[in-house]
Amino acid sequence: MDGKTDSKELALSYIKDRIVTCDMAPGSAINVNEVAELLGISKTPVREALLELAYDGYVTVNPRKSTTVSKISLQDLKDIYDARSLVETHILRTLGDEIGSNLDTLRILHDRWQHMDLTDGSRETYLGFLQADLNFHQTLIRLYPNRHLVRYCQELIFQSQRFWYMALFNNNMEAVREEHLKILDALIGGNPQAAAQTLQKHINVSKALSILSE
Repeated sequence: MDGKTDSKELALSYIKDRIVTCDMAPGSAINVNEVAELLGISKTPVREALLELAYDGYVTVNPRKSTTVSKISLQDLKDIYDARSLVETHILRTLGDEIGSNLDTLRILHDRWQHMDLTDGSRETYLGFLQADLNFHQTLIRLYPNRHLVRYCQELIFQSQRFWYMALFNNNMEAVREEHLKILDALIGGNPQAAAQTLQKHINVSKALSILSE
């Protein structure tokens, strides 16, 4: 990977993370010069990163005007969760040998969620919980051997995470923990069908809460 590609990936990762976590709020303008200066890179890779983010729906490029963080409509919310429901549950349902060869990873993830301290209801705890939730879903879908489907599903997960950052504290962390543990128990027990069914319920609840938050 050459320096230009490295710079673009740096800009892309930085901007996407700030959009997903709502540090860059929907509708806000993105200043190419400020991002380039902050990251210590030229403006060209920042512009290239924004074009890629526009393709994925994170930003809206207005020719000869500012580039802004894309807003999310109620229909966007529904569409993202519907697509995620189809793709992510398919991934879990069709896992085969990938489960057996990744049992250690699943057990470590199970232990992490089982012993996660969620008693402190502070903003910092909730933000850490959201990062752990993202890691949970990413870890599971990355077990799947089709990298194209994994990338698509990962983008859906990133997009849906934006709703939870926009509606802080509107999620039952203990309930999510129990759902995650049930999914992991099913996978570790060699029952991907049961894992997919629990995931389906998990996504449906998240969708309903997101709509209420909206």
